[in-house]
Amino acid sequence: MSSLFPNRRNMVTAAGACLLLTTFFAAPAWAQDFTMKLATATVNDVQTEAIKRFAARVEERSEGRITTELYPAAQLGSNARMIEGLQLGTVEFYTGPAAYLVGVDSRYQVTDLPGIFEDARHAQRVFSDPAFSEAFLNLGIDKGLVGLGTYIYGNTAFATSFEGDTLSAFEGKKLRVLASKVERKGVELMGATAVPIDFSEVATALQQGTVDGMKSSPPAFTSLKLYDIVDHITATEDGVMGEVMLASKIWWDTLPGDLQMILREEATALEPELYDFVLDDQAKAYETWEEMGGTVHYLPKAEREALMREMRDAVLELLNEDPKTAEMLAVLLDAAERTATE
Repeated sequence: MSSLFPNRRNMVTAAGACLLLTTFFAAPAWAQDFTMKLATATVNDVQTEAIKRFAARVEERSEGRITTELYPAAQLGSNARMIEGLQLGTVEFYTGPAAYLVGVDSRYQVTDLPGIFEDARHAQRVFSDPAFSEAFLNLGIDKGLVGLGTYIYGNTAFATSFEGDTLSAFEGKKLRVLASKVERKGVELMGATAVPIDFSEVATALQQGTVDGMKSSPPAFTSLKLYDIVDHITATEDGVMGEVMLASKIWWDTLPGDLQMILREEATALEPELYDFVLDDQAKAYETWEEMGGTVHYLPKAEREALMREMRDAVLELLNEDPKTAEMLAVLLDAAERTATE
């Protein structure tokens, strides 16, 4: 009798199991939650502001399906280690200077070209130009990097232990730069030696005299409180520092399409906010430097104009030597011409 009519309890258990399996497989993909670690090397500057604002936007827009963790001040390692983390999938989001990515693809350095942009506002128009943005943000896709957005860090300048009020003052000095050929070439044209050092090691290098100064933007100097180490800024403002927002492709590919769309849209919407923050932050940085007893120098007009022409010609020649960088350079120059003021 029992073989013909199964035990009722077993029937109920089996039915429940089937219901659970049906519910599991029918559950929409978006029910899964994701964690995004946002990393950068700096603190109290636009990069930190970028991860804070982006995290807030993404959590709100995704209605909590993406939770965020912030790691500024190189907590997850140097810029190189964080970029490797993106490629390995251990870091979900990173923002920093595009020039740190030249080891991944040499074309990333085109945002740092001297003498190309009329001013910082023009640079932001170029970076946000759809034709340039699409090409630039896709540079690292086959290397595990998904480009989400670009913005500027600020105009370039030097923080130095010496008075840099003329070009001759830079001759023979050792200056920290990013690892790009563009930054190296520009410093060499000033008669100095270029020394690539990660941002996390700059303060120590200046304290120990490993370098006599660093090239970056004024907010970077004040965020590191370099006014406690060196006394001078030379506001060359020969270019801008281009920044990029990147996601790990390994992590990206686990996201449903609607969350990918949210990340892209919120990164794009954040770009003008960061630009406005940068302009204010840069002005405050110069003021803070002088309030803390430092001095801001400007090169004589004729010297600066001659240097800008020499830098522009040299880096254009340099990037045109490689067909890959030449192609990306052409896209940037086309965008610069289309977005220039009349």
